[in-house]
Amino acid sequence: MNPVVLHVEPNNHETDGRIERVANQVRDYFTLNFAMPTNARVICYLDGTDRDWLKQMWGGASNRGVHWPIRGQGLHDWPQDMWCTIACSDPPSGEIDWPYESVIYLHGSTCQIEVQLAMTLAHELQHFLQYSHQRQTWAINTLLAKLPYLPSADLNHWYDLPAEREARIIGKRVSEAIFGKLVVNNHIEIMARTSCSVEDAADWSFIRALDSNEAYDVRAATIPFVERHRQGLEDLQRTTFSADKDLGTVSLDI
Repeated sequence: MNPVVLHVEPNNHETDGRIERVANQVRDYFTLNFAMPTNARVICYLDGTDRDWLKQMWGGASNRGVHWPIRGQGLHDWPQDMWCTIACSDPPSGEIDWPYESVIYLHGSTCQIEVQLAMTLAHELQHFLQYSHQRQTWAINTLLAKLPYLPSADLNHWYDLPAEREARIIGKRVSEAIFGKLVVNNHIEIMARTSCSVEDAADWSFIRALDSNEAYDVRAATIPFVERHRQGLEDLQRTTFSADKDLGTVSLDI
């Protein structure tokens, strides 16, 4: 059974078919080139519209998608019309079946541009692999993003996080494999010129400079951040995330 399940929310028959084709190409690339988990599944919910409040919850207008571990965290902030697809409840008992470890959500506008769809889906699938195969590294990167004193000298942008750099490398690599470097580079240039914020423009400039073939060791890259921010990470574990089974208990000795 493939651990990556695709759900294209119906919108337009012609568009839906194109979205499904590109999403399948991304999934096939991961299946052929990466070690996929055997004990965890992810559902990729490719929406047919933009839900503005979800964009705001996940970072604003420049947000294009998200990887969300749902087992143990639930879907309380998610639109109820998604629940039956992601986690169905049994009417007689009211019990919820959790068939997936995570959900990947892409906004409708992300799915309308083929290169952006491939790049974003691959980016979020890499976060799923981080969560599945390198839980400690994933958890520490998540805590680093929650440090209350950010931005700092070494964490001034979202892409400064090692887990985010790796996801951007993989997103670029997979989209180049599907569409070719020229098409992907043209897309990056367009996005950099038409970005909705200074931060988003900086992100696209960062992606443009990345070597998509870089053999990036996300765990090794995370170690110096732990050394510099250990006190802040320990404070978060003791307070905000004390009850979180992943973030509150993860060892910082990486």
